[in-house]
Amino acid sequence: MIEVLRIGLGIVWFTNLFFIVYPANNYFGDFSNVARSFAPVSFGGPGFPDYVASHPLFFSWLIAVVTGYLAVSLTFGLTTRIACFVGSFFSAVLFAIQIGTIFVFPGGTDVGEHPLYILISAVLLVGGAGQSLSLDEWIGTAWMRYRATQPTVRRPSVPSGWTGALSARTLFSYFIAGTLVSLAIGVGLLVAFPLPPTTSGPPPVMGPTTYENISINIAANGWPQYSPANFTLHTGQVIFTIVDNDSPMNWSGCPCPVMGTVGGVEYVNGTPIHIVSSDNVAHSFNVPDLNLAIYTPGANITQFTVDISRTGEFEWYCVVPCGTGTDPYSTPPMGVPGFMEGTINVV
Repeated sequence: MIEVLRIGLGIVWFTNLFFIVYPANNYFGDFSNVARSFAPVSFGGPGFPDYVASHPLFFSWLIAVVTGYLAVSLTFGLTTRIACFVGSFFSAVLFAIQIGTIFVFPGGTDVGEHPLYILISAVLLVGGAGQSLSLDEWIGTAWMRYRATQPTVRRPSVPSGWTGALSARTLFSYFIAGTLVSLAIGVGLLVAFPLPPTTSGPPPVMGPTTYENISINIAANGWPQYSPANFTLHTGQVIFTIVDNDSPMNWSGCPCPVMGTVGGVEYVNGTPIHIVSSDNVAHSFNVPDLNLAIYTPGANITQFTVDISRTGEFEWYCVVPCGTGTDPYSTPPMGVPGFMEGTINVV
């Protein structure tokens, strides 16, 4: 069962690796935007996510290489013990940096699973994973057979009881100590990159900038409607302004973290906000393929800036329950193109 658990965890890491290498996900191209999306829920504020976003080549490849190593090592049982340490330390750092997403929906990819990854790595290490159904076992057996064919060499005696291998208890102690150090490193990175001072209004933008103005009004049939619902943009930085003319609404229990914007904020009447209060959330503007999530308070003006680096057609929709039927999550205008759903064509 230990080996089956090891292979299962390896397949999970292979799934993560597939997400990285699959061209449609544009992992490397969107890395900066995704990193900045963690700003509102990062334990120490947006300082470190902004630092990572400004060094996308190094950090994107670091994550890709570690993910690839864990996928191969755990699936095929190659350097299994080392992989248990590396996987736990890797998850511990990410857990510390992105801990806010554990308690926020929608959260970051795989963040909620990192404590489970650490636990499974500990079980694999103590359980002796890699002793069967693995390349470690095959290499060890082949090496012993090779040694058996070699002339016997007299070796100095060693103290009684010493086998030349660390005990499971010693390995587990090192595992716990290293994981705690990795957690401390993650927190230390956040301390080293503290929350920058906020300013009123959107941050200055560089390069070509376009503007898109959207309004939310009540249509003749009584449904709230985005206008325009379908529009065309150019790649680069886009400053959106959404005038929500609908009534203020309470969406109880929604943390509503802003994601995918420059600085990880939206500006409600000029005030920067990382997490929108559930006391007034009338509508939202979610673009999954751009990892964008915006929440607009009723009777307010919301502004935000987005870096769009790739072309294509992207679907947006509102997730706030504003249907007029018995189920406000699924009845019209929810899911109706031209009202609470539309497309963005980026050229």
